[in-house]
Amino acid sequence: MKSLLLFLVIFIDWSVQAQIISTSTNPSSKKNKSRDSTSIVYFDFQQLNTRPTLTQNTAFLTVPLGERANETALKVWSYQVGLCSPISKSLSFDGGLAMTQTGEQYSWNSTITDSSYNYTTKYRYFGMPLQLKYQTGKDFVFFIGAGVVPQLFQSYQQAISWTDSLGNAGKKTLNDESMCQSFVLSALASTGIQLHFKSNYGLRFSFYYRYQFTNTYGPYQYFKHYSTGIGGGVALTRKF
Repeated sequence: MKSLLLFLVIFIDWSVQAQIISTSTNPSSKKNKSRDSTSIVYFDFQQLNTRPTLTQNTAFLTVPLGERANETALKVWSYQVGLCSPISKSLSFDGGLAMTQTGEQYSWNSTITDSSYNYTTKYRYFGMPLQLKYQTGKDFVFFIGAGVVPQLFQSYQQAISWTDSLGNAGKKTLNDESMCQSFVLSALASTGIQLHFKSNYGLRFSFYYRYQFTNTYGPYQYFKHYSTGIGGGVALTRKF
C-alpha cells in the first residue's frame, strides 16, 4: 500500500512539472510565429526627385540669386547596401553604405532666336544611412522608420549644353569640387512593405523622404545650397 501511494505521489508530481514546462514554452513559440526575428541583407535601388533650396550667403557677400533662382528639381539615382536587424519585438535597426546623389537642372530658350542654354548639376556622396524602424508582420512586413545620413562629398559635376542664334550647338562639363563642403548631414524617413519568399530571398518596396540639414557649399561661396528629395526604392533582400 505504501509503495502504491509513493508511486502515485511521484506520478502526480511528474505530471504537474510536465504541464508547467509545456505551458511555459507555448507562448514563446506562438510569438515566434507572429513576427520575424531574423536579420536581412539588401541591395537597394533608389530614385529621388531632388529639389534645390538656394539662399544668399549674407555672412560673406550679398549677391542676387539671378537666374539660379529658376533652377528646378532633378531625378537622380542612389544605391545602398545594408543590414536590417531586429532589436526588440517591433523595432529594428537599419544601417548601410550608400552612393547618394542630389541635383538640379536649368533650362532657358530664347523666344526670338534659336538660342538656348541648359545644364544639369549633380552632387555625389558616400553616405551611411542609419534608421530606427517600427515593423510588423513576418512574410508580409509593413515598416516605417526615420534616421540620419552622414555624407562624405565625392564629386560635383555640371553638364552644360547650348545653341547660339545660328543654331550651332556646344557642350562642356564642369567639375569644380573646391566649392563644396567635405561633409553634409541629412535626415531620412521611409515607409513601405517587405515580402519574404520561401527561398529566403525577398523584395522590399520603399517610399523615401530626405532633407539636407547642412550647407552644400563652403563658407566663402556666394550662396547657401540645400536639397530635399522624395521618391521610391526597390531592394533585393535575403534572410540569414
